[in-house]
Amino acid sequence: MKQRVKLAQAIFSDTELLFLDEPCTNLDQKGVEQYKQWIEDYGKNRLVIIASNDIREYYFCNHQIVIEDYK
Repeated sequence: MKQRVKLAQAIFSDTELLFLDEPCTNLDQKGVEQYKQWIEDYGKNRLVIIASNDIREYYFCNHQIVIEDYK
């Protein structure tokens, strides 16, 4: 529940930039679905940066930077 509250605080904040670090960590499937819906509804017209190795968390991103490509 704490993870959902933190995620909601970030997503519902009135900012042009949204930076999320592994946003679905500790979420059950219902929480992950809620995250996806919130991103779809409230992530538009914002720069959203996701730090993650889980495709569920960044599937919607137009660009990816893979750190492993820069060794």
